[in-house]
Amino acid sequence: MKNNDKDLQSLPIKKLFEPLSRYVIPIYQRNYAWGAPEIEQLIRDIYDAADKDVTGEQAKDYFLGSLVVYERERQPSLQVQVYETIDGQQRHTTLSILLAYLKNQQWLTQSGLEGLELNLTFDSRPKSERALNDLYENAGNGESEEPSIHAAYDIIDRYFKTKKLDIAVFCQYLLEHVVILRVSVPKDTDLNHYFEIMNNRGEQLEKHEVLKANLMSVYADNQPARDCFSAIWDACANMKRYVQLGFEPSIRTAVFGDKWQAFPSDFSEIQQHFSEAKQSEQDITLLNIIRDKKRFDKTDDLENEKEERFESIIDFSNFLLHVLKITVDDNVSLDDKKLLEAFYDDAHQLEVEPSEFVFNLLKYRILFDRYIVKRDFDEKWSLLTLEKYSESFSYVNSFGKDESNEVNQQLAMILSMFHVSNPALIYKRWLNDALAILGRLTGRDTLDVGGEDYLSALERLSDRYFEEICCPDGTFNKSVLDAGTGVQNFIFNRLDYLLWKRLVKGETFDGIGRAALGKQLDDFQFSFRTSVEHYFPQKDPSGHEAMSDVDRFGNLCLISPSNNSKLSNYSPADKKKFYRENKRAESLKQAIMMSYEDWGPDGAGYDNIKNHEKEMINVLRRQATTICGRV
Repeated sequence: MKNNDKDLQSLPIKKLFEPLSRYVIPIYQRNYAWGAPEIEQLIRDIYDAADKDVTGEQAKDYFLGSLVVYERERQPSLQVQVYETIDGQQRHTTLSILLAYLKNQQWLTQSGLEGLELNLTFDSRPKSERALNDLYENAGNGESEEPSIHAAYDIIDRYFKTKKLDIAVFCQYLLEHVVILRVSVPKDTDLNHYFEIMNNRGEQLEKHEVLKANLMSVYADNQPARDCFSAIWDACANMKRYVQLGFEPSIRTAVFGDKWQAFPSDFSEIQQHFSEAKQSEQDITLLNIIRDKKRFDKTDDLENEKEERFESIIDFSNFLLHVLKITVDDNVSLDDKKLLEAFYDDAHQLEVEPSEFVFNLLKYRILFDRYIVKRDFDEKWSLLTLEKYSESFSYVNSFGKDESNEVNQQLAMILSMFHVSNPALIYKRWLNDALAILGRLTGRDTLDVGGEDYLSALERLSDRYFEEICCPDGTFNKSVLDAGTGVQNFIFNRLDYLLWKRLVKGETFDGIGRAALGKQLDDFQFSFRTSVEHYFPQKDPSGHEAMSDVDRFGNLCLISPSNNSKLSNYSPADKKKFYRENKRAESLKQAIMMSYEDWGPDGAGYDNIKNHEKEMINVLRRQATTICGRV
């Protein structure tokens, strides 16, 4: 395929949205599916690039990726060129929602770019098109269509508010210096076949694979060390299974012992175990192979069935950065786009000694497996470790084998609280802090950690994060909580964790306790709720009196984006009816709010809001230990 200048065009975002072009999402494309992790990462990447270019130097363009299109035949009656989008729909839709947000914040006008307009349409999804247009025109329609698109707008709005980004800097840089490459396929392309190829194309070599090769180059004349390094790296790279299962059975036993609980003192000891195990394999007799074949086959089947049952909260590239940040340089960014740069200094020399780094990689990977929360295929959070017995293994609670172990439950709850509060990989500061805590709590010859000590350290970490948000100068600042959609997810999730911890011990709040909440408390777990709900709505279609301080914390709770779009303008009574008919609430704070009969801008309803708010703030502040945190 030969391309000319027309086939490949580098477009600034303002050029992408010019009125003379229209982009159509064809019927074979899936629905819009981006959520908070993808949207927040996109904004952060662009803002980071913009922030580097406010120093007075010539701004550099930021390449966002490609948009693969097919030019449809131009109709004589149309003045625009229509492009059918083959690849890049999710990114283009997100940019369209961003454009709507910037327009509604008046930044397009202030930037002198008010001539831009949405030019994304859909062959078979009129609801999606109406949803985009409603957002662009800032026109609500009651129960909104296409919740995923409306949720994306809310995610953008909250992200700018909670991260306090300079919208003017972002807007100017996005439209002028963010560039997308539009690739037009030839006229005679079989689009269905091309789309199938695009969705099944092979993966490129990943950065962590390049990094592995660079690190291993120091072992040019030491094959045993190369083999050992490679085995450790590859075992750590699969984040879906516990790291011991990434080694061959003989290596696994040699390195970790019969029960898989031992841990070597350094890389040379691992290499020694590795070499001894390899030699044993070479010395094995044919009779041994025949005798053990049935047992090995049975073990392999069990491992294949049980080993990949968890969803990791992080990928390997980001995990490498966490280990580097803990063991080498606390200033390392957790942005995996900078993975290779992070391992080299300004003189392009390695920042790490490979044998020492890969030893620490294995150490922290075992700590991660044992003591950092995971999600299983049933979407339940768990804190489990491997237990080896006879010819197989099982997963047991990391702290106490009893399923009702209180410390294990609390640890799973607080770790999942941290995780859902910051779903994007680049913002997992909590994970780096938690891994550093684990490193400090382990002894020299063991990776065992005391559950009570670990829980206490994590709760102090939660206190510190709370105080950074609400008490930056040592004085409690309530206005941070009275910020409507600008209140950070962590605040709501911390509150739910503290409520859960005290409710299960028999305490009550606003007269509501364990018995009244029933399954709402027993089944409670943290999920990716990213939308702030005004229980008394900002716009009440019933015509009730408006609430002057509708953004106050007592009137807020955190719910899923889809329900926020669906219920945003419902009255408190209608919202309560919806959740009770579905026999659930999305958060413990919300469940307590729904216990009130009256909720509104005056009289008993307003007194209830203030009373609820006071009690919830007391819960937030009670555990903290500094002057700021005391109630």
